[in-house]
Amino acid sequence: MVYRLKKDVWYVGRCCECGACISTCSKNILRSPRDGDHPELEVREKRIGSSHIVVDTCFFCEKPCEDSCPRLREWEKGQILHTVTVTSRLPDTSIVNALLIASIRRKLVDGAVTWDIDRETFKPIPKIVTREEEILTTSGYQYLWHPILEVLNDAIYKKGLKKIAVVGPPCIAQAVKAIRTSNNNKLKVYKNSIYLMIGVFCEGAYTQQLVQEIVDRFDINPYELNRLIMDIKNKVLRIVMQEGLMKGIPLPEIRRYMKQGCARCTDFTAECADISVGTIGLEEKGTMVIVRTPLGERSLKYAFMEK
Repeated sequence: MVYRLKKDVWYVGRCCECGACISTCSKNILRSPRDGDHPELEVREKRIGSSHIVVDTCFFCEKPCEDSCPRLREWEKGQILHTVTVTSRLPDTSIVNALLIASIRRKLVDGAVTWDIDRETFKPIPKIVTREEEILTTSGYQYLWHPILEVLNDAIYKKGLKKIAVVGPPCIAQAVKAIRTSNNNKLKVYKNSIYLMIGVFCEGAYTQQLVQEIVDRFDINPYELNRLIMDIKNKVLRIVMQEGLMKGIPLPEIRRYMKQGCARCTDFTAECADISVGTIGLEEKGTMVIVRTPLGERSLKYAFMEK
């Protein structure tokens, strides 16, 4: 039931909006938030004679929503097998995409839940990919938020994926670990289907209001945007335009658009992932890769084997 979610997560501003509870809800009564900071609970009523009563849809539930919520657990510091700084030969230079392509080619996974952008509105959207060409057309994580795990059911039941890679920042990695380590029978299908977690460094995710701020400040259209880069060293949001020009906004000026739940997060390098990727705080050129599990080691090994 959602009692603990309401009391200990939603109503105290701790929800990260990962989407895990939406996918795993066995009663299918949780919906993505339209304007709020947490999922919405569908209210169902029943007519008895001339009266209407609100149905307790969570009655006798095994609470998969609670067991998949990363904010209802205390997380220990993640292990590190080793770290390496790498570059990618892909056209988009993405290390995440290199890992995904290699893992699919070597049949480590058969698909992935990753991030893309609606080019007209520059809104983040989840994307289920199974082919290399699909991976290469994704925009990746842009620090703009969407409850990406809400598409798990589509990946499992519509796409028929059996070994899924999930890409996401620390809160997504925590939600995946909550599912993978749970003994809740209702989470078994998700536990068996999510195979690889690729974590992305993150110092905060932002609402779509950030895009509106960029559009208004520079008098541009959303479709003119190409990529957002968090330059933590210089405390600037770098805005890369489609024509290659770059604009910037000091990070303190955009903090008001950061998601409320991010203020409660202390994990910046996705410590619950199998392998973590990012450039935050990295001085030299290249991307830092933190290998955390043997499975993460295999995915990196396969990427190195690609030509």
